[in-house]
Amino acid sequence: MPEFMLLIKQGDYTDYSPEQMQQIVQKYIAWAGKLRERGLMKGGDELQSTGRVVSLENGKIVDGPYAETKESVGGYFLIEVKDYEEAVAITRECPGLQHGASIEIRQISDYQ
Repeated sequence: MPEFMLLIKQGDYTDYSPEQMQQIVQKYIAWAGKLRERGLMKGGDELQSTGRVVSLENGKIVDGPYAETKESVGGYFLIEVKDYEEAVAITRECPGLQHGASIEIRQISDYQ
């Protein structure tokens, strides 16, 4: 079965209390647990909110902060499902969508 990477681009969580954030985290944990129980999840984790973007500009390597926090990848899930349509269906269940996150779905290339 093919593997897909779900890249979760952060929503805006600035207006949430610590208790509300904990509820959101619990929803992610429950969602990941369901994926594991079904044997679909191969990996995943939250990413730190700080990071760098490295690029080549005018012949020089530049590393700088992200343009906007909401555009940065806040986490990822690696799933193994039968096809793209199943990956999309699983992604629609992601709790982050209810809080402004967007998710990029990319199939892992099989060069073997």
